[in-house]
Amino acid sequence: MSRPCIAVEPQKIIMDREPSVLLSGFLPKETVQVRSELIDDEGVPWTAEVSVAVDPEGNLDMACAKPSSGTYSETGLSGLFWSMVPEMPEGEESFKKAGKTPSESGVKRGHRMGLPQFGLGAEHEVCLSVSRDGQEIDRATLLRQTMPDSVCSTNIEIDRIRGVLFEPIDSGSYPGVVMISGSGGGVYREDAAVLASHGFSVLALGYFNYADLPKHQIGIPLEYFRDAILWFRQHLGHDRIGMTGPSKGGEGTLVVASSFPELVKAAVPTVPGDLYLCAVDEMQVPHAAWTLNGDALPWAGTAEDWSRVPEEYMAPNELQLFNARLNLEPFYAAADVYERAAIPVENMRCPVLLIWGEEDEAWPSKLAVERLLKRFEAHGYEYDVESLTARGAGHMFTFPGWPTTLSSTILHPLLPINMTMGGSAAGIAALQRIGWRRMVEFFKEHLAV
Repeated sequence: MSRPCIAVEPQKIIMDREPSVLLSGFLPKETVQVRSELIDDEGVPWTAEVSVAVDPEGNLDMACAKPSSGTYSETGLSGLFWSMVPEMPEGEESFKKAGKTPSESGVKRGHRMGLPQFGLGAEHEVCLSVSRDGQEIDRATLLRQTMPDSVCSTNIEIDRIRGVLFEPIDSGSYPGVVMISGSGGGVYREDAAVLASHGFSVLALGYFNYADLPKHQIGIPLEYFRDAILWFRQHLGHDRIGMTGPSKGGEGTLVVASSFPELVKAAVPTVPGDLYLCAVDEMQVPHAAWTLNGDALPWAGTAEDWSRVPEEYMAPNELQLFNARLNLEPFYAAADVYERAAIPVENMRCPVLLIWGEEDEAWPSKLAVERLLKRFEAHGYEYDVESLTARGAGHMFTFPGWPTTLSSTILHPLLPINMTMGGSAAGIAALQRIGWRRMVEFFKEHLAV
């Protein structure tokens, strides 16, 4: 009999991919424990562990493993990553409040976000080990990348356009994707880099809280996006450009695609809204988020709108956790507000993939998607419209591979609020896996030559 061991291939991998993890050389049908561990830049260990039974030959492919106990119960090995839990001797709330503010706007990482604290684009090592009766038998290491070796980046500062362009190193003509941020602003470097590794030119476009752009998403001219996409067209040498973004970026994707329908050939708004929703400044004063031809678009979230929100649903000033969806819903769901501020998505001229969380508590994305689907149908929208969610999914959407055990709440990266995001760890991870994969497929299908 060969020596019991755990083997991982490849030993270096891009974050949204899963490696092969094989157990071999064990006693027939014996139960062993498989553990994963990473240590973040703050020295905090994040760990997951399950008990699994090997097959009659003493082997097991973890992709087919059904845990009998442990930090996750689903078949497969993705739980070794999403079910990791950090050491939190003083509890989750203290853990998040002690977290560092992001080193750059647009970074969706760190303890404040319920995620490991790593520097931007840093590779990190995950140790995978196998034990029997508490005694470690073997271990292997896996290096995971959020800035793939196969992708190069270029800072973009052309006229007023600001962002970072990520493209495959191999020369060629690739479909284009514009990626914009949510309410934290900045640019999503890692998300854009990982998406580019699938064969796209991805423009991570800043529109606020980045470089010399405005600090807050207030009065953002839609002409800025038009100019950026026109520049991107020229750079690519074709017009096969899609657009995506989460949360406020999902709203923004719909806003841009309906305002300039000839420029967006495929849209993937994730956990989106369906209204022109206000933005707030550092004093929490609401303003119009978007302008066109110098005029504010008819927006939701005026002082009169906010007067409908019961006091108990308003955001506290002491960073106490509050339900962000209930904070918005009293006016967001109102028929008169919808009539005033609904995004005219029927003006779009492209296929749409809506990715959303059925237990989203950051804002009413479920309500928004339901209304979007009805609006598309009522106007006889002639392009494909897909809707994708997962049971137990919340608001947190990014590429798969990060722990999701603390993703139901965050300390906002820009605003002084401690807010709910919703969902269960397993549901959030499931939507990130299937939603990210479907987004890649969707853009390939609709932006191919």
